[in-house]
Amino acid sequence: MWRDTGLWADVRELPESVAATLDAADGFAEAAALLSGPDVRRIVASGNGAAYYVAHALWLASATAAGPEVVAVPSGLLSGGWFRFRPGDRLLAVSSSGEFRDLVEALEAGSAPAPYAAVTATAGSTIERGAGARALQRVLHQRAVTHTQALAGGVVAALAVWARITGDAGLADALAALPDALEAAVAEAEGWGAGLGDVQPPPAAVAFSAGPGWAAALEAALLLKEVAGVPTEGVDAREGATSAMYALGEAHLAVSLPIGDPAEAEAERVCAEAGARVVRCPGGARADPRLALATTLPSATALAAVLAERAGLDADRPAWVDAYYRTARRASTSTGDG
Repeated sequence: MWRDTGLWADVRELPESVAATLDAADGFAEAAALLSGPDVRRIVASGNGAAYYVAHALWLASATAAGPEVVAVPSGLLSGGWFRFRPGDRLLAVSSSGEFRDLVEALEAGSAPAPYAAVTATAGSTIERGAGARALQRVLHQRAVTHTQALAGGVVAALAVWARITGDAGLADALAALPDALEAAVAEAEGWGAGLGDVQPPPAAVAFSAGPGWAAALEAALLLKEVAGVPTEGVDAREGATSAMYALGEAHLAVSLPIGDPAEAEAERVCAEAGARVVRCPGGARADPRLALATTLPSATALAAVLAERAGLDADRPAWVDAYYRTARRASTSTGDG
């Protein structure tokens, strides 16, 4: 059963792992100071996969706040020389392993401004050792290859640093309450996943959410791909109601991660009218919408695990693992994507 997998055991520990990250606040103040110095005009947050979605969540959180400009950039653009840093830029490197190849190569090439800040789960890693300051997240266990605790810890660390930069007391309070919200979200997701009934692995899917929930939709799409083998596109809710629905039909799945925006209900309606099966993942309304990437993680993981089980796949060690590590890492690690 999917609830007996290492993946779900990791999810059950999300409240504890997030609380450990928040309680330690290891390097948060130092990272905030580095990213908010008088010479900083723009924060360039970069990572790959789930780590990039952490950067994306930070950018979305910054869109309605005072503070330095934030831009989220996939790390492949940095290593490939496709991104031009400007005077006043400060890099925030996001990598739970601290060894992601694209980030390491960009730093070694000297194309990124120094000093840089990092969000990582791995003290002593290449990226952590070279950082001028780092926010260290806590991963209690990683039984499955797929990230869960690393993803939640990454977004918590990045947003805790941002709350310090901006003096956002509301965000700081929401982060402090997040372990309790996650405890409720995990319990809800376990029962919700057990009640998914006849939902079967589709040939393709879309996932959508509004505003800061867009980062959660990207992560849900990644989970469906990497755990259940379902090609999935993650989009903003308005894209879910427009371009993302073009190819949907009766065999497809539309995954909604609502945070309470009317655009989500419209996207659900349009996708259902196209013939897709609509599934609503709970959790997004349990905390500040800027934390939706964390609060929807339990239900999105449950959906992916259920579909993997029904497809006869190993949710703990998918078939792509060896190929991923060959291309993604500079060193052998097991702390999740990025």
